Amino acid sequence: MLVVQRMVNMQAVARAVLISFACSFLTVPTHAALLRAGWKDSAAPAANQSKHLASSKELGPHKTKHFTAQVLVASAEIPSMFVAIMTTRDTPVLKRTAIRELWNSVNGGTGHVCYRFIVCKKNDTLQNSLVAEQTSYGDLLVLDCEEGYAHGLLTKKVIATMELYRNAASRTDAWCLDRELFMKVDDDTFVRADHFRQGLSAATASVGTAHMYAGVFSRSAPVVRNDSSHWFEPVDTWPNSTYPAAMYGGPGYIMGKTIVHQVIDQKIANKFVLWNEDRAVGVWVNVLEQQGIRVDWTRIPGTNGFVWDYPVKNGTWGAYPYALHHHLSRACIVCLAMLERAKNPNVQVHSCFQLDPIPEKWGWGAW
Repeated sequence: MLVVQRMVNMQAVARAVLISFACSFLTVPTHAALLRAGWKDSAAPAANQSKHLASSKELGPHKTKHFTAQVLVASAEIPSMFVAIMTTRDTPVLKRTAIRELWNSVNGGTGHVCYRFIVCKKNDTLQNSLVAEQTSYGDLLVLDCEEGYAHGLLTKKVIATMELYRNAASRTDAWCLDRELFMKVDDDTFVRADHFRQGLSAATASVGTAHMYAGVFSRSAPVVRNDSSHWFEPVDTWPNSTYPAAMYGGPGYIMGKTIVHQVIDQKIANKFVLWNEDRAVGVWVNVLEQQGIRVDWTRIPGTNGFVWDYPVKNGTWGAYPYALHHHLSRACIVCLAMLERAKNPNVQVHSCFQLDPIPEKWGWGAW
């Protein structure tokens, strides 16, 4: 289950947070100040482990840190992070410009966040406009991949980006790429800058950065074998009947440098090129855990934005529960960003979600 925390009375919540946080230091060590809980809805690895896995060691329920508004009082400087924004060659410049403004707000002038839009190479009619955009903004990374989502294309694009991050120290743009944390996020995700920045600061103060795996949690789920479904997964890419738990891909997930390096250096990513990108990452992390490598699962309040996730799209800004909200139009993202800048907890959010709503265009399978 995704954690959704609503704030009805901001002053009352602020007082409760301060009391709760102070009490936590009286009852637990400082390194465990964030709430730790077991996933009651996350199954351990499937009983029939993939034949590809070297170990059949079963893992207990995931222990997680909650990355929520309750940790904002523990704010510190945001750790250094490289953000890979998945976009496409045909995405309008106007949309990417809105996302630039959004991530500049998340950075907050600190220089601790460096983002790049990830596109794939292709000799097409869009080349000249992309060159002009790069000349103007300098924030496009063009990789040797093929644009698309299906048939593992997005997974391969993510792998290419992680390989770039892994070898960033030898590049001239290492100042941007070679950072403590790696984040992958789609270009249709709104990020609530204050909650995201301060929550990340508090979470990393608790668990560090090297072994972090943070995002909007998705429990272990059945594999869709219906080849007409958008979520279709062939048996030859993942033979199990279920996926291990993972973080949703659209809203964005964060991985520590050690985790990414292990996934790339051991060629785990290239071994498990699933057609569903976020589930592929969950498999990679599961392989590391079965090797005994520590993974610090950290839950970020958010939504993948699709109807079956029951996303909150009304109420006041003060009660808006998410740090990450996926599957939104440019107009909606710009509107929410304006609400954040206004800092009025009593303003209603529903009007933002009425702007150019994105239709539910896919059949989502069994889960």
